Amino acid sequence: MIKNIIIDKYGLNNYNKIIFFIKGAIISIFLYVISDYTPIRILTAELVKDGISYLGIQKELIISGKFIAVGNYEISKRCIGLASGAIFTGLFLLSSLTLVKKMLYLIAFLITLLFLNILRLIVTVYLFEQGYSWLIAHDILAYALGIGFSFLILIKINPYIPLFK
Repeated sequence: MIKNIIIDKYGLNNYNKIIFFIKGAIISIFLYVISDYTPIRILTAELVKDGISYLGIQKELIISGKFIAVGNYEISKRCIGLASGAIFTGLFLLSSLTLVKKMLYLIAFLITLLFLNILRLIVTVYLFEQGYSWLIAHDILAYALGIGFSFLILIKINPYIPLFK
């Protein structure tokens, strides 16, 4: 009944976009919420600790429940791009790509996202330790890399996303 009302009022194409949006939001929110229960932040913190040690910065790894830090730098799920990972996973899964391409692109995306965020965190800690402001060391670097990388991915998968047609 609701489906028919929406189709009559907005058309089948827009109904499909609404359903895509709802499915994508549910998948993304679910993945983001459960990401608290994955070892990815610990792995990231260990790699950041190792990376900054090559730059001469020694910090201890702190793991206490859900709190994970390298010295006084907390590694939250926002720091490692898990929101972007959850959103793009939803987009990839719901895209019209073949199953093999969905999995290959998704794996490549998630590995690249993790790698870029680990490098970003290493550079952020290094810059902050060198006296740069948090705005320069963290925010500008995070936004430039995050937004830039996201746009590159969106450009690549755009033709396969019903929401954008």
